[in-house]
Amino acid sequence: MFFLKLSENDRKACFALLVVLALGASAYALLISGPSDSPSDGQSFYYLLKGAAQVGILYDVRGAGSSQVTAAYQCGVDMISRGRFAGKALENIACDESGCLSASTGTNGTNRMTYEQAIRKFASEPYILIKTGEAPSYQFFQRHMEITIGKGAGNGTQCDIAATES
Repeated sequence: MFFLKLSENDRKACFALLVVLALGASAYALLISGPSDSPSDGQSFYYLLKGAAQVGILYDVRGAGSSQVTAAYQCGVDMISRGRFAGKALENIACDESGCLSASTGTNGTNRMTYEQAIRKFASEPYILIKTGEAPSYQFFQRHMEITIGKGAGNGTQCDIAATES
C-alpha cells in the first residue's frame, strides 16, 4: 500500500480546495433547481402574473394528435388575444417530438432546445404551461399554471385563467 506524505501546507491547500468545490457544487445545485413551485389556489400565481414585466407560455404538444396540437396552440392564441399579457414581454416556446423552439428567436427553427432547457428559461418569470393529456383540466401553482388539453371536444373552458382578484 502506498501512502502519500503531504506537508501541512499541502493538507491545508487540499482542504481549502475541497471547501471551494463543495461551495461551488451547492451554488450550482441552487441555481439549477430554481425557486420552488408548489400547488396553490391560484391567487399567488395571479398576483405574480399581474405584477410581472415578463411572462411566458410553454406549449407541450409532445405525443399529441393533430386536433390536440391545434387546440393547444389556439388556447394560447385565445389567451393572448384577450389582452391578458398587455404591456408585458411575452415569450412563447413550443415543444414537440423534435425539441422546443422559442418564437422570440430569429433562427428559422434551427436553434432547438430540450424541454428541460425550455422550463429553465422560465425560472425567473411566471408562465402558463399548455399541455396535452387524456382529459381537460387546469391546475395552479405558485409560479405557473398548467392547462391540459384533453382528447376530444370541450377544451375551450380550460383556456381561460380562472384566478380572479379578490
